[in-house]
Amino acid sequence: MLDPQIRLWIYQHFVDACRAPSLIEIATHFGLTPDQLEQALYRLETEADALVLIPGSRYIWMAEPFSAVPTSFLVRSGSRQWWGICIWDGLAILALLGLDGTVSTACPFSGRPLVVTLANRALVDAPGVVHFAVPARDWWRDIGFT
Repeated sequence: MLDPQIRLWIYQHFVDACRAPSLIEIATHFGLTPDQLEQALYRLETEADALVLIPGSRYIWMAEPFSAVPTSFLVRSGSRQWWGICIWDGLAILALLGLDGTVSTACPFSGRPLVVTLANRALVDAPGVVHFAVPARDWWRDIGFT
């Protein structure tokens, strides 16, 4: 079964291309038919909790900590940028890749721009307070809401 290799390749694609791979890119790389790819992505979502697909589709929505769609958490390091699913995941992208960078967002109350800076694997500038409305133990019950 190619599922572990597909999972790793998807993550590496996010890192290298700064975006999710298309279904055609995945299928071509692994020589899969559309049906085989759909089954593999479904398994990665339901059995491995490795991906979240856009509801009702085969398209990648999330591969923790990366988001395939724009969010309120833009992660930047040099000329590269990714979307994080939340502040936690935005910082996780930088930590996972061992990069200095920023996570740009906005205060949900005032709309004031906020930028959190990570350098030398430590927070350098982190205005405000991070609040998680959903306890971590419950995040995967509805990760799209969380």
